[in-house]
Amino acid sequence: MNVHSENPSAGDPKRRRILEAALGLFSDEGFHGASMASLAKSAGIPVGTIYRHFAGKEELIHALYVEIKRERLAAMFAGYDPALPLRARFDRLWRNTFAYCLSHPREFCFAEQYAFSPFLRDAGKSIQGEFKAELTSFFGEGYRDGVFKSLPPDILSSLISGPLNALAARAIAGATKPGDARLQDVIDACWDAIAV
Repeated sequence: MNVHSENPSAGDPKRRRILEAALGLFSDEGFHGASMASLAKSAGIPVGTIYRHFAGKEELIHALYVEIKRERLAAMFAGYDPALPLRARFDRLWRNTFAYCLSHPREFCFAEQYAFSPFLRDAGKSIQGEFKAELTSFFGEGYRDGVFKSLPPDILSSLISGPLNALAARAIAGATKPGDARLQDVIDACWDAIAV
């Protein structure tokens, strides 16, 4: 995980150790199973040091989610070319995101736990700031050209991310090993779910 943030202490090596330890513990033991004492032990620091960086466990969980989501969005837009046709851009975004999930299984596991937990809160502004223009342009073009269904972008995103995340979870667990043709079938199904 590449821990970076707008937080002035983001470059602090102790903060980084805390986030790395939290990622491992929360991915393995869940949010409730990991105590602050076990987190401090895993990070090799006193418990009090955690509280110098984070007000409590909930703030730490949220900060880690923001870091992971930001990293996932950066990976999603790697090699993104707004001059390509909309469908080609869609395929690139989907494949990049899927590849990120497979190459970052702990981050994927953590983000899935967060998304379906009581800790979920609206982190859109703190996460999507860097990529808001690209996302807005992508969806805006699809709506303008009559390519996308007239559903809100968050619904269209769910129709894409649901199958992507389900397939990534199965692949990470070793339940399936999708080849390129199978991946393209899933990408096509996601496109069909959002396209008119």
